[in-house]
Amino acid sequence: MNTHRMVIVAALLALLAGGCGRAGEEYSNGRSLAATDLAKGVLHVAYADGVQRPAWARDYDQLLETNFGISPTVFSLPSNPSAAEAWVRGYNEVAQPEIQRRFGTNVLKRTLAEAQTLYEGRKK
Repeated sequence: MNTHRMVIVAALLALLAGGCGRAGEEYSNGRSLAATDLAKGVLHVAYADGVQRPAWARDYDQLLETNFGISPTVFSLPSNPSAAEAWVRGYNEVAQPEIQRRFGTNVLKRTLAEAQTLYEGRKK
């Protein structure tokens, strides 16, 4: 493959990975802030404001905070929800591997299952 084609392919891959326009910018911003937070020792799981979360989400957030010191962070961009979701995706793509490295690869899944069980137990 010649150099010109390699540059075009690389540019297309970059656009696909990060999106274009505001969503791509926010994706990069989310990744950057997550790296900054991790450097400070701060752990978060990110959510987009306005996205409906399950009924057991409060239990999940509380378990993460109590057991692991991981708190939720919410990003809001009402005029561009897809950009907010891109920010969240970028943030979590950086933060979640570090969370898993520190606490185990299935820590988020285990905590989610525990939150659902707690929630269901209160409904009875």
